[in-house]
Amino acid sequence: MTIKNIDGYLAERKHLQTHPLSVLSDSRLGIDASFYLTQLTENPPSREPLLAATGGLPLALTQRIESDLRVLEKLRIKPVFVFPGLTPKRNGKYNYHQQHEQNEAMRDRREAWAKYEAGQEEAATKLFETRSGLHQWDLWRMVLRIFRHRNVEFVVAPYLAWSQLIYLQRHSKAYIHAIYGPSDALLYPGLEKLITSLELTSASPTFTHVAKRSILNDLGLSEDQFLDVGILLGFEHSPPFPPTVHDQALKATVDMVKYYKSGHAAVAAFAEQPQVKQIQYTDTYARTRSMIKYSLVLSSEGTVIPLPLAHPSPQAHGHPNHHHPTAADIPVDLHDIFTHRLPDELYFYLSRGLLGPQALVWLTTHQIVENPPLDNGETTEYRRFVKEVITDGQTGPRATALALISSVLNPFWSKRNIVGHFWFEQGPQKPILHNSTQTVQLAERVAGWHVPYAVVEEELRRQNSSTIDFALCLGATVTDKFAARTKVKTGQTPPPLDKKDELVANVIWRFLELRGFLLNSHTHSPLARAMYVAIKTARVNDKFQDSLYLFLELVRAGVMHGHLWSGRAFSGGPSFGTDDEKSCMLLVMRVLSIVPLSFKPQPWSAPLSRELLVFNSFVRSLTRALRTLLEVTSLNVLVRRDARQSREDLLDLNLSLPFQSEVNTGFGVLAKVYLDALTHLNNGQRVRDPNVEGVREAKAVALEICEETFAGVKGPKLEVERGFRFWDVTLTAMRQLHSEGAVLRELVDQFEAAEAWLAPMRP
Repeated sequence: MTIKNIDGYLAERKHLQTHPLSVLSDSRLGIDASFYLTQLTENPPSREPLLAATGGLPLALTQRIESDLRVLEKLRIKPVFVFPGLTPKRNGKYNYHQQHEQNEAMRDRREAWAKYEAGQEEAATKLFETRSGLHQWDLWRMVLRIFRHRNVEFVVAPYLAWSQLIYLQRHSKAYIHAIYGPSDALLYPGLEKLITSLELTSASPTFTHVAKRSILNDLGLSEDQFLDVGILLGFEHSPPFPPTVHDQALKATVDMVKYYKSGHAAVAAFAEQPQVKQIQYTDTYARTRSMIKYSLVLSSEGTVIPLPLAHPSPQAHGHPNHHHPTAADIPVDLHDIFTHRLPDELYFYLSRGLLGPQALVWLTTHQIVENPPLDNGETTEYRRFVKEVITDGQTGPRATALALISSVLNPFWSKRNIVGHFWFEQGPQKPILHNSTQTVQLAERVAGWHVPYAVVEEELRRQNSSTIDFALCLGATVTDKFAARTKVKTGQTPPPLDKKDELVANVIWRFLELRGFLLNSHTHSPLARAMYVAIKTARVNDKFQDSLYLFLELVRAGVMHGHLWSGRAFSGGPSFGTDDEKSCMLLVMRVLSIVPLSFKPQPWSAPLSRELLVFNSFVRSLTRALRTLLEVTSLNVLVRRDARQSREDLLDLNLSLPFQSEVNTGFGVLAKVYLDALTHLNNGQRVRDPNVEGVREAKAVALEICEETFAGVKGPKLEVERGFRFWDVTLTAMRQLHSEGAVLRELVDQFEAAEAWLAPMRP
């Protein structure tokens, strides 16, 4: 995000000026959200070192962000956060750099586990801490929930965040007065000052800024030449120019641009060098330059246009005759630099937080790039799961999501081939079948869900519920009579869905049919019956709905069992007993690890389990794919005009849907610590009779050990009991599936064996 080699120069030449934050009081501060989050997650003290080993999201990040917002609020500084949106097109050779970084990350994580397993915890932590693979979109729902709660303004840019920030600053209404972001924002012509860092945790908060004029004067460059130098040095969207990649890259690049008078001439002079030709740098340079100069922004009128056309540019430094681009200057092939244009309506929904950009990125880049998970994805089962179940399947969540979008757009989009690129496969891939007859028909069929608010309201009363969720939607369709009320009567054209609750319910119903839980008749499939029967036995406050849904999806996919992955036992799995007993414990650990633990806002400090991290990759991949499908379903409802379009509750709609977070391995580790401690206290033997003398006391001690081990968990003893209640719920679901012959007998036998093994050991 920052220009390579520039930070050291700015500090060394004293271009950075630090002032008390109070200088910005009574102003509106534009913040590059991705840059801000990167600073928090990649630097101490807010970096959480073991995320790469536990999976899930940072545990203390919410508290830190809220603290920062309170500091700004106290000084009457109004933050406006801008997230980046879609990814501009990249030269294919640029993927080589990403592949290299991925391989290094996989190597470090592998080495970190080797050190952890050898007892070298400190060395392992150092390797883990920079390899969490966190992307800002992993965090965005957590962050947007905070923004919603504190009424913080935000916008998601159509593409690059910094160009949207510049637009907001230059607008006649001056939506923001200053910009905090990465140094690559300085590359845009006319941006004079940039805040490069905020220190919000000290007793006397400060900010540091840089003025571009002082840099240009010091380096003896024009604004255009500085743009060239930045591109050649390299930043997030452009690799460094091979001939000047060394310790003195800044001086060498400045001298080169001065000698050749421009970046274009410099690149042309080295165009035949093998390193330059190999990565097609000449093309990359030209594309990057246009991407910066003509960056696309969302205007206050709701249209996506190049920044130079959005409003007049301030006079360039020392260039009174500087030519400001006009419509005639805008390249006609901007779609080759960014993406083919989507309807402005979609960029607007993206900007207000209705959905994340993932599915739109798949559509516009014509590819789904699947990177290795945190456990490195070494098992054949995970590779099959992410390729066949999640991505390639005609009714899989990704193909369905793409069909839902392309079916409401210009036919151009449905005809585009989209392929999956998996880290474990080389060579050409078959297209994803999002435009197959089966997938398109499935996407079209869900329009049959158009349930009016009166029915939703009646169900809330009848079921004594206050929330629109899986349980309510399944309860409303539990009998043929109830299901019939949810169908659109033949020949009727119902009015657009209006209220938020009405819209949320219809999105969940459509989702449940897309995933085969509800049938086209709006009645229950065996999966829906299993979920409904099981959830009725759960305590409302245990909040098991999302976890139970994920459990049933994993059962259907054949990856919810007690067997080893690829015949390999990873560290942090069962420690005691026969192979059959270990299989029982492994199944219990995996089931419980689908449930989110109740954490205190502090980094993970308990034991780690590589075994559970492997399983967490399945859960995480599934959660993300289903979450994207839900968001795209809500988009589909709006674009189809099935719901009122002019609305202020788009973010509320998003935050009301299932799968708001991602689970880590914590609950499974907690279960393991309790069961291991109890077995150890019972002379290394599993408890077979809970009434034997000393067992009750041993269980109490085992729970105390959990209290001591899990300092970052709220009420570990109560959480152990809640985890085993989830086991009961899943067992009920399995027995219901078995009663209908909807699950393999061998799998039911595993659950029954695990239940017999576990029952005497429960607190």
